[in-house]
Amino acid sequence: INRKHCNAGVCTHLVSAPCHHTCPIGTEAASYVALIAHGKFQEALALNRKFNPLPSVCGRVCHHPCETRCRAGEMDDPIAVRNLKRFVSDHERHNGGPPKIKPAPRKHDEKAAVVGAGPAGLTAAWDLVQRGYEVTVFEAEKVPGGMLSWGIPEFRLPNKILFSEIEAIEKMGVAIKTGVKVGRDVTLDELKQQGYKAIFLAAGAPLNLSLGIPGEDAQGVVDPIEFLKNFNLEGKARIGEKVAVVGGGNTAVDAARTARRLGAEVTILYRRTREEMPAIPDEVEEALKEGVKIEFLTLPVEVIKKGRNVKAVRCRRMKLGKFDKSGRRTPEAQEGSEIVIKVDTLIPAIGQQPDLSFLKG
Repeated sequence: INRKHCNAGVCTHLVSAPCHHTCPIGTEAASYVALIAHGKFQEALALNRKFNPLPSVCGRVCHHPCETRCRAGEMDDPIAVRNLKRFVSDHERHNGGPPKIKPAPRKHDEKAAVVGAGPAGLTAAWDLVQRGYEVTVFEAEKVPGGMLSWGIPEFRLPNKILFSEIEAIEKMGVAIKTGVKVGRDVTLDELKQQGYKAIFLAAGAPLNLSLGIPGEDAQGVVDPIEFLKNFNLEGKARIGEKVAVVGGGNTAVDAARTARRLGAEVTILYRRTREEMPAIPDEVEEALKEGVKIEFLTLPVEVIKKGRNVKAVRCRRMKLGKFDKSGRRTPEAQEGSEIVIKVDTLIPAIGQQPDLSFLKG
């Protein structure tokens, strides 16, 4: 794309297709789909890697906004852009693997540090090393990948797939130091003293948002991020027999499907309808097939305790009102519609926020 054609700050050169425009990292979806149609699978994957160092990952877990803007979808089903990306990456892996990767040539004396080895940090490091800089990534956990490795369950994203792509980034010349928490093991000032001329902060959003309802401090109210981390990194997580998950996003659905695999009876409580759920529709469908129940238009208002433990959750039925800034209709309470659902574990998964405590001082 030639980005020079601008007049008074208004771009006059459009991207090739709406799917391309919608991609958060600008992948030329129409171009690689066309290459696949002509049987040029390796060329299609190489085009993907111009924009994205994690094509196998995105071929599995991307929420594929490109498909919502696909022109083919105006008349029929949209092109399966995400699955085609997965196809070409799997095809390469089953046919000899990727070409031998050579370290990117060093062009500059300056070196950069990246805080966090999640998708943002890995992509920044990959971009910088290709531009000829020395790059080191500092990761607090014992494995790289961020929520890709410990937040997304193995049944959605196998670690061998993720780590093979991270290995390719390392072969390009990126150094990844795990078990190093910035703010605890090394400070930003110390990184600067070590000669890092730029520091990219990609610490992620690991802090779970609270529901803000009475009784939320009860034993049995489980942080979804910690729950998924314990299951994915340690292979163990403690929950009860009847689990309620609050939320409609991917974290909520991942937590619900993981709880089902641990043998629990699981219900998702979501305050809007299925049409408004931000989770990937395919994942919602899989959850339903696996036996997860979903109570739509249902909002928790109180955790009922027996002693210190969760006994049940009191909920209020909702109805949809006017549209909000997100483009979704605002849920409104229906008077006299309270219900009580018996559970022994409650997993509130309504969103996350960054932990910036390492920046103090």
